[in-house]
Amino acid sequence: MNIFQQLEHSKAPAAVRLVMIVDYIANRDEASFTEICTDLSIPKSSVHHLLEVLTVSQLLRQRADGRYVLGLRLFELGGLAIKNIDLRKDAIGFMHTLVKETELTCHLGILEGDNGFFLSKVESPKAIVKTSWEGKKIVFNRMSLGKVLLAWLPQERIETLISDCTFKRFTPRTITNKDDFLEHLKLVKEQGWAIDDGEDIEEICCMAAPIFNQDGKVIAAIGVNGMQSQYANGKKEKHLASLIKTSKAISDHINSHRTE
Repeated sequence: MNIFQQLEHSKAPAAVRLVMIVDYIANRDEASFTEICTDLSIPKSSVHHLLEVLTVSQLLRQRADGRYVLGLRLFELGGLAIKNIDLRKDAIGFMHTLVKETELTCHLGILEGDNGFFLSKVESPKAIVKTSWEGKKIVFNRMSLGKVLLAWLPQERIETLISDCTFKRFTPRTITNKDDFLEHLKLVKEQGWAIDDGEDIEEICCMAAPIFNQDGKVIAAIGVNGMQSQYANGKKEKHLASLIKTSKAISDHINSHRTE
């Protein structure tokens, strides 16, 4: 059940519609007034007033072409939310060390509700292509972070989380079949790490490993990414060893001071 199904009988329908509009634009990157009215089935008069509230509060911004995009106020609020998450504070030092060792960009991903998000990012000074940012949504079937966040979950929970995956082919290596993806997750859990070998962006390779709490539950995924050339000539194995070492170190660090 998604968030809007849970709020179907809310006593604050206007507030629900505000959230629906922001979520709709977040998933599409941009939208017109007509698209919002039509796709969300909200009367034009209501949409007009709701968009006025959202733009004045800078949660949305209207471009010169009339289309709506997310506003900078959301970026500010997102930064404040991330700053106060203990997990990010626990992991950030290890992430910087991993970037120095591998010269790859490092990400920390978490599962929040039914979605995965990039919680933190430490960019490599040698990064050529910049495709991620803190707060970006994780695509489960095309990203190594997403695979790790799913692989240790119960089967029923996995099925729920991937129910919205389109399995659209983005590159020749994208997994485009649900059953194949479920089998792939078994391999991820068995080997203890995941790889996106050009499945999301053909020129980019990403690897990720789990971070466990003291109960053995995966609470986050840490990953490194870079150009395919940065994994060549035996570097892939070295990067993987550094990644696994770091994921274990973060898990040990978190669990040691949680029990103090």
